[in-house]
Amino acid sequence: MPLVLSSDRKLAWVILIMTLFGLMMVYSATASSAGGGLYFAKQAVAATIGLSSMYALAFLDYRRLRSREAVLWALGVCAGLLVLAAALGTGANTRRFLRLGVLSLQPSELAKPAMILYLAYYLELNRSRLSQLRTYFQPLAVLGLLGALIMLGTDFGTMACLAIIVLAMLYIAGMPVRFVAGLVPLALPLLYFVVWRVDYRRERLFAFLDPESDPLGSGFQILQSQIAVGSGGLFGLGWMLGNQKMHFLPEAHTDFIFALIGEEVGLLGAAALLAGFLLLLRQGVRASIAAPDLFGAYLAAGITSMVLIQAMLNLGVVLGLLPTKGMPLPLISYGGTSLMVTLASCGVLLNVSRFRR
Repeated sequence: MPLVLSSDRKLAWVILIMTLFGLMMVYSATASSAGGGLYFAKQAVAATIGLSSMYALAFLDYRRLRSREAVLWALGVCAGLLVLAAALGTGANTRRFLRLGVLSLQPSELAKPAMILYLAYYLELNRSRLSQLRTYFQPLAVLGLLGALIMLGTDFGTMACLAIIVLAMLYIAGMPVRFVAGLVPLALPLLYFVVWRVDYRRERLFAFLDPESDPLGSGFQILQSQIAVGSGGLFGLGWMLGNQKMHFLPEAHTDFIFALIGEEVGLLGAAALLAGFLLLLRQGVRASIAAPDLFGAYLAAGITSMVLIQAMLNLGVVLGLLPTKGMPLPLISYGGTSLMVTLASCGVLLNVSRFRR
């Protein structure tokens, strides 16, 4: 079957439109706050860099990444930056960010595409041994190493997201369900130590189970988020006219920006955004299925999983379906590193679609 040497235009347009919509909502969320113009300017710079990277990577043959050197370089740089962030990083109750003048870098965001590249290379190399349990020891060991380095910066949300992406890719590649189920009891002791034994994470869990028990404390953010989503109605209050961002809803421009979207553009606007993610999922799956080789298929599946899994986790938190954790909404939330990494990864996805059968 001949190859179609042109990128997926539907996928490119939905990514561009969602990025521009995200810029609009970041501006709305920060315009009334001190330094709001700086927030928007930094996000606009990140979007420009990310879109430029996406365009460049869309035309750089993804098969050039299929090498041991490229994989080791990606994992090595990511691990080095994570160690540096743990030693010198900054952040509220965390060490997630490396300051670069007025800008900052969040190395844990780089762990997701680095792990996806490694898995695409490893799974293609071991495609004849995917029914054997020992085949998965190395990927799980690499996940454990990166996860431990991420947790040095106390970034549990990113670690959990990375683990789900890895399991999704392993399952897509052919990991038997019994192996996946066998990992659950192994994860329980880890969850006990990183969630139950950490005071603020345990409080978040209790707040998730019963937010109204402490409406002005641990349950405040969840309740205010639900108020924002519900008050928008069908059509919303109008762009820039939301009330919850006026010091009622914490992190309205980052992790809880979907609540502001529900308030300002209503159910219809929120549904349109969800339709954008579903279209991205559809085109990503098509790119994976039509890829000319397994490496491209795994890359496309991993990148699509990365965006959609992170989106589902974010929406679950905003709607009160999951405990609160730091997790930006891809392409939408304020966060320069997340936006640049997501757009660059989407460039690779567009590149895979360019070589579809």
